Amino acid sequence: MKQLLNKAKVLCLMILAVSYLGCEEDDEGNVLPEVLAGFTQLTTEGTGTVSFINTSENADNYEWDFGDGTTSTEIDPIKTYGTGTYTVSLTASNAAGGSDIFEDELVIVVPEAVALPITFDGANVVYDASTFNGAAFEVLDNPAPGGSNNTASKVGAITNSGAAFEGFFFDLGAPIDLSADKTIQMNFWAEAAIDVLLKLEEGTGAATEVTASHGGSGWEMLSFDFTSEDSFSRFTMFVDGPGTTAGTFYIDDIIQVETMSGGGGNAPTTSAPAPPARDAADVISIYGGTYTNIDGINYNPDWGQSGLAFVNTEYDPGDGNFALAYPTFNFQGTDFSGNAQDASAMEFLHVDIWVPEGTDRQVKISPINGGGGTGVGEFLVEVPLTPGSWNSVDLPIGDFTGMIWDDVIQMKFDGQFNGDGSANTDPHDIYLDNIYFYREASGGSSAPTTSAPVPPARDAADVISIYGGTYTNVTGIDYDPNWGQSGFGLVNPAYDPGDGNLALAYPTFNYQGTDFSGNAQDASAMEFIHVDIWVPSGTDRQVKISPINSGTGAGEVLVVVPVTPGSWNSVDLPIGDFTGMTWDSVIQMKFDGQFNGDGSANTDPHDIYLDNIYFYREASGGSSVPITSAPVPPARDAADVISIYGGTYTNITGIDYDPNWGQSGFGLVNPAYDPGDGNLALAYPTFNFQGTDFSGNAQDASAMEFVHVDIWVPSGTDRQVKISPINSGTGAGEVLVVVPVTPGSWNSVDLPIGDFTGMTWASVIQMKFDGQFNGDGSANTDPHDIYLDNIYFYRSAGGGGGGCPAPPSGELLSNGGFEANSGDAACWQLNDGGGAVAVIDTDANTGTYSARLTSGPAQVPNIKQERFASSIAGNQGVQVEFRYKITTSFVDGAILQVLAFSEFTTDPAVAHDLGNAMDVTTVDVWQTYTGTFTTDSNIEEGISLLIQATCGGAGTCAGEVIIDDVVVTEI
Repeated sequence: MKQLLNKAKVLCLMILAVSYLGCEEDDEGNVLPEVLAGFTQLTTEGTGTVSFINTSENADNYEWDFGDGTTSTEIDPIKTYGTGTYTVSLTASNAAGGSDIFEDELVIVVPEAVALPITFDGANVVYDASTFNGAAFEVLDNPAPGGSNNTASKVGAITNSGAAFEGFFFDLGAPIDLSADKTIQMNFWAEAAIDVLLKLEEGTGAATEVTASHGGSGWEMLSFDFTSEDSFSRFTMFVDGPGTTAGTFYIDDIIQVETMSGGGGNAPTTSAPAPPARDAADVISIYGGTYTNIDGINYNPDWGQSGLAFVNTEYDPGDGNFALAYPTFNFQGTDFSGNAQDASAMEFLHVDIWVPEGTDRQVKISPINGGGGTGVGEFLVEVPLTPGSWNSVDLPIGDFTGMIWDDVIQMKFDGQFNGDGSANTDPHDIYLDNIYFYREASGGSSAPTTSAPVPPARDAADVISIYGGTYTNVTGIDYDPNWGQSGFGLVNPAYDPGDGNLALAYPTFNYQGTDFSGNAQDASAMEFIHVDIWVPSGTDRQVKISPINSGTGAGEVLVVVPVTPGSWNSVDLPIGDFTGMTWDSVIQMKFDGQFNGDGSANTDPHDIYLDNIYFYREASGGSSVPITSAPVPPARDAADVISIYGGTYTNITGIDYDPNWGQSGFGLVNPAYDPGDGNLALAYPTFNFQGTDFSGNAQDASAMEFVHVDIWVPSGTDRQVKISPINSGTGAGEVLVVVPVTPGSWNSVDLPIGDFTGMTWASVIQMKFDGQFNGDGSANTDPHDIYLDNIYFYRSAGGGGGGCPAPPSGELLSNGGFEANSGDAACWQLNDGGGAVAVIDTDANTGTYSARLTSGPAQVPNIKQERFASSIAGNQGVQVEFRYKITTSFVDGAILQVLAFSEFTTDPAVAHDLGNAMDVTTVDVWQTYTGTFTTDSNIEEGISLLIQATCGGAGTCAGEVIIDDVVVTEI
């Protein structure tokens, strides 16, 4: 209507203008026509595709803003939207400077296919189930909230007629991928015990099915654990499949969840460890079977958490020791506000926690203080968890900074965090036991009752043992030197925890040590210091350790070691942590315990037990050398590579692989190291930095795009390497680029030359490899071995060059399979468009090569061939066909667009929108795209083809596709 009114106004104005002009003299000059912007649109129902019809007048330039962050300058653009409301504006202008703006609001609703998770609450989801053998299906309001589904929301209703194998299925919009998570859970309602069969079909492998049993108590959570590795696009369900049970059943909240690795279960099969005996005055028990729990506790308060009313306080892991079970846990807690507790005399909060394997989680725990006391409400403390086993957690009350304990009324457990601290919105099961506050009883646990862990077998050359029963200790050690410490003369190097494995015992410890100055040790070849430490429960302490040097190095460099009281702490400290320490003449070890766990001073001497004190390095006969060669580089044209070292390409001449730059290990290089398969590598022992010199044969690498090198460092070597090509010409002489390396395996590194900021490449004369850095970027002065192979500069062949072959007979487009010149992208332009485009050799419909486009927010990666079929006639029908495979579903506005252009000598090309690929959510299946268009009648210089993965401005927009076998023909 707005547009009709606008047009009516224009018509009236035009009539008035004509009448007026008809009476005027020409000497007043010409009046330019007014620009009037306008458009209408046609929406293809159910697709989100909108065809805009430009009705602007007296304009020849158009700027569209589609309201989602994308724009266009086409006359009549076609745009595909996702569900939402968009304000579209068109600015029309002409060469004389006139312009006008018209805008309209669009409401787009795109029906969504059913996909997990299935809640039956999606406003745009089409929950049309296909039924068979007499079953009926509908979506309705939850008729019986309670049990595991206490929400008044929509649910699916299945009505059985009483026939065998009746049921329903959904064809899913996104397949269920069982390669990692193999468990499907759902809420299911029945009034009597019954079996439910879930079958997954239409997949990359054979159909698979699993049965779960319902207990008949209303809403219950069912789990279906599959073993298949495949993906499936059909979800089929039978209630009492082989039987003849009639009636109506309900389903809701169908989700895929983490599955225990190794095919195990999702619940503990053993109970949590039994707590030790304690006096009643030393414990306040909230939940557990060992102590007497306080009265008046609600283990499932309604705080708005997921899984409310799911709690099962009668979960039995199989040995009769019950635990709290919270399915679909995001946060939970206990409430005892009617029986507030004064926990100010307690020292620790204890809880045992179990989460399923594959659940990368941490839990945050908080006691909460009521209004009757002096403290504030909530202090969360992080607890990292090891999945698949019970985690016994003892948190000192001092960790809850600012908490006052005189009026504790609640406990909160919050699981909305991944193991790295990021937010997690995926509810998962959790099991809790033995929740209590406690303090150490006077005369309580003050000595270890088990020995420290036994160290692994090591070669004598790889260890210097100071104390322990596994390796041979050095001689001449005083384990109780008189340094003025408390407890001097009380050391007991024969403390037996009960199993005959003796330990050093230092009562009333503030600091202690060992002295072997009569037998000084050269530990410069070692990599770590190991010690096992035990301090009594209730002792909130840290220990500082120092090796002490009488030679060229610093005399005492203390490193902090946090310790968990009441258990053995096995500590491995990289010698690099002792900054400034040199290791050629170590004469003493010092252990200093005058610090609390928060680093503050502690003047309260306490007992300490030590075992297995030694220096060590990773076994020289173990993973310290590569046993396989580096990956073989791909075939490349000689013009596309400058090889410095390797067996695949022809290396340049005149290279010195061991120039004397003052580095450690000079003269030790072995350029003929054989990992066992005949493919030699460069080996640099005691590496701190090294390089190659070819200054007598300087190389012009300015046409190259990347530096490649394969790097191997030993396991246990926490290192990074810095690489620099060095220039003798106009550029910076040395620009180091950081390369993190994974020890114990080959690291294949491709560095864009643009990473070497300021470097020019016309006269490269050297390569430098610098390993004097730890993995965190700190300095490393510990030389170690390094192995290098396949050092070369290269460029991606072609990208429109490389010799574009003629098109196949009967076709118009060349190299549609990307196979020409060993996949060098000849004939094609690869345009990143903010995303990523590459010709790959890892997945192809036919042949070896294909093109991969990866898109994200506001990105338009594309492939394009320009001005081919130069002799094609006007008004000629053309068909474009290609194969495509979606490897990451196109979501949140992502589309796969196909556009063609009729080209002209000077005029702008005429665009032809061939429409978007329809199915961009089915993953890992090769599909066929076909589109047609008719060339412009005045075409002059052939046609161009553009295939692009287009993302709008949505922050979650994404998609990845592989393109192959592009064929363009006349029709």
